Amino acid sequence: MSTARVRSKDEILNAVRALPSLPKAVTGLMRTIEDESTTLTMLAKQIEADTGLLTGVLRLVNSPRYMARGSVSTASQAVVLLGFNAIRNLACVAGVSDYFQKNSAKGFDHAQFLRHSAGVGCAAKLLARHVGQDPDVVFAAGMLHDLGQLALAATAPDEFRMVLDYQKENDCLMLEAEQAVIGMDHTQIGAHLANLWNLPAEICEAIECHHQLADSHALHSPIANLIHVAEVLAHAMELGSTDQVPPLSDSAMLRIGLSLAQVGQSFGEIEAEYNDYTQMLGV
Repeated sequence: MSTARVRSKDEILNAVRALPSLPKAVTGLMRTIEDESTTLTMLAKQIEADTGLLTGVLRLVNSPRYMARGSVSTASQAVVLLGFNAIRNLACVAGVSDYFQKNSAKGFDHAQFLRHSAGVGCAAKLLARHVGQDPDVVFAAGMLHDLGQLALAATAPDEFRMVLDYQKENDCLMLEAEQAVIGMDHTQIGAHLANLWNLPAEICEAIECHHQLADSHALHSPIANLIHVAEVLAHAMELGSTDQVPPLSDSAMLRIGLSLAQVGQSFGEIEAEYNDYTQMLGV
């Protein structure tokens, strides 16, 4: 591992604060998860207010998955065709994907990162139906669960390379390497950034707690437990990840009432959904 000075936790968090925010249109869409008064018309206007977001949504809607083949040219048409929740998910994916691409540090594997994020999002979304969780909330949480890794790579590239070197040399999980090198991990960094962006509380909590399942805070976070299970599953199914599979918490499964049989029944659908999203995203 490099002998260069590792910046302090405060120095790294200060650098994270300087990262550009997600587009207002994207954070606004995420907040509609908590706002039942949002209408289809309001959703379409939110998307149309951001040219980049509108372009991304139309590209996804007109992809082979939806067979629109160029016939959808407005956000209103897209909402009518696919419905509120589907369009909100697509808009969030388009916005987050664009953000990740623009803010990826040199040498950071943006495509693999996005594939893994999509894998966890798809797994969480399809498992949510078994445990009574909102699939739209858990999909967004899955897409953003490793936000802290992106933030670390973008704002502290030297430290990020040290983490990767440590992980390789010690054959350990990324979480363990981060703690060893910088004294904190991507869940803390990601939660810090998500709170700065005023993302929905449930998503912030999932980002912070999806690895910290022994913490009493996680005991009260069903979405964090679900994202933990989805991440282990995404690693096991090699959905955008070649790293070792993190250990699965049996207590997390019990807390959300999920059985191994239910997980097994979802494999095929998760893989199909993942393939669709990665094709749409071009990764």
